[in-house]
Amino acid sequence: MNQESLILFSPAKVNLFFRVLRKREDGYHEIASLYQTISLGDTLKICLADEDRITCDNPEIPCDESNLLFKALAAFRKQTGNSGKVHFHLEKKTPMQSGCGGGSSNAATALFALNQLTSSGLDEDILRRCASTFSSDAPFFFSVGSAYARGRGEELMNVSGLGSHSFWLAKPIAGLSTSLVYKTCRIEEFPDRNPQHFLNKALQGRLELFNDLEHSAFFLMPSLADLKQDLLHLGFSQVSMTGSGTAFMCFGNVKQPVLPGISFFPVHFVQRTVGQWYEFP
Repeated sequence: MNQESLILFSPAKVNLFFRVLRKREDGYHEIASLYQTISLGDTLKICLADEDRITCDNPEIPCDESNLLFKALAAFRKQTGNSGKVHFHLEKKTPMQSGCGGGSSNAATALFALNQLTSSGLDEDILRRCASTFSSDAPFFFSVGSAYARGRGEELMNVSGLGSHSFWLAKPIAGLSTSLVYKTCRIEEFPDRNPQHFLNKALQGRLELFNDLEHSAFFLMPSLADLKQDLLHLGFSQVSMTGSGTAFMCFGNVKQPVLPGISFFPVHFVQRTVGQWYEFP
């Protein structure tokens, strides 16, 4: 390819169910989860440049070495030896500290874009392995958009047949640290749910939402438990936190939800074709 820039959609994700199985010897947690990309997301523009830099329309997003875009760039260079400089520009819509994988999606999108811009020809298995070196969630975005995840999230099995679902994402202003939520986990207190049972139900078109991380998130921020009840009182049939929070998936026939201090986003499932990236919704 002779392109000097690309503009790609960077979708958010939700965890339709999330089971925490055990604490691993490497310090991570063993999980089982059904991941799904959604129509809410960011726009990433990447172009060849004279120096490496990140710009963003949201001043709260760090544009320094802590940003996963730079980690993706470092992983790509290690894999390919390509030293070309790039400029990333982000237009953010995915809320921060929501459990929707915004930063991981940006990094996965960057890897795909870098591979295209530099004509490196890496297959997606290699890109997925690159992503796993710096993020537990980033490898998922190289799935078809629906995947059953095990391990720390990097062991992925593509899933088809979930159907088309529309729902609301509800996000309070406050966020939570992912590491703190995991650190507060008391696995012995979680219900003993069989993730394979919930995967089978999802494949039959009967989504049953749950998230073990709600226990620690609600402990750290009791207002989240109150918010979940408020959302149910609006008439939603199922409400569940996604990832480490603080956003909630809200399924049910509620036309235009309103709660003080809560941002609501209408979303639907999106997919991609292997070899192509996610299209703008």
